[in-house]
Amino acid sequence: MIAEALRSRLVLVAAAMPPLLVIAFFVINGWNRRAGVSTSVNDSTAPIAVADLQKSLAQDRRLLLDYEKAQATLRGEVIRLRKSFQDGQISKQQVVEAEQSFVVALKRVHELRHVVTEADIAITEAILGEKVLRMPALPVGGFTQTAELSRFNGGFKWSIKEAPRIEKFFAQTFGRSLPVTALGQSHTHNRLGFDHRDSIDVGLHPDSAEGRTLIDYLRSSGIPFLAFRQAVPGTATGPHIHIGRPSARLAR
Repeated sequence: MIAEALRSRLVLVAAAMPPLLVIAFFVINGWNRRAGVSTSVNDSTAPIAVADLQKSLAQDRRLLLDYEKAQATLRGEVIRLRKSFQDGQISKQQVVEAEQSFVVALKRVHELRHVVTEADIAITEAILGEKVLRMPALPVGGFTQTAELSRFNGGFKWSIKEAPRIEKFFAQTFGRSLPVTALGQSHTHNRLGFDHRDSIDVGLHPDSAEGRTLIDYLRSSGIPFLAFRQAVPGTATGPHIHIGRPSARLAR
C-alpha cells in the first residue's frame, strides 16, 4: 500500500536526521495510521451514529494540533539546517532529507484538516438535514430562510456533472478554487448513511462575501441548494453550502 511504502521510505530518511528531527518524524510516522481517507462509493461499512462520528472528530481535532506542532518543529529544523549548510557545517543531502520530511509533515496536516472539515460539515448536514427532510416541500423556485439554514428549490435540472460551471464561476469571480469539501459521495457520507452522490459541499459560510455571491449565482441559475448557517451547539461548527437536493438516507 502507498502508506506502507511511504513509511518505509521515511524510515530511511529519518536515519540521517538530527535528534530533534528524528523525534518529530517518528511521532508523525505513528500518526500515519490515523489520517487515511476512503472515497469509495460502494463502502459496505454499516452506518455509524452521529455521536460516534463526533467522538472521532474530537480525536482528530486533537491530533491535528499535534500535527501542526510537529510541522512547526520540522520547519524550524529545516531553517537551522539550511543555515548550517551555508556555514559549511553539513552536507546538502542532510538539508534535502530534512526538507523532504517537512513536505511529508505538511501534506499530513493538509490531509487531516480536510478530514476534520469534511466530518464537521457532514455532522451538521446529518443533524440539520434530518430537520430539512421533515419540512414541507418547497414549490419550484421556492426559497425559505431561518437562523439555522436557507433552502432553495431551483427548477434547474441539476446533476453533479454541472459542477465545473460553478467552479468556473467562482474561480473567475474570486481568483481561487471553489473550496469543495465533498464532491459527490464521500467515505463520511457512506458512514453516516446519507446519499450525497449528486451533491457538492462547499466550505463557505453562507453569510460571508463569497458565500453570498455563490448563493446569488445559484439562485439566479435555478440551482437547488441548502445553506447551513448556524453551528450546531455542542456538536459541530460546520457552516457551509450544500449544492443539490437534500441528502436522503441511503437504502440498505
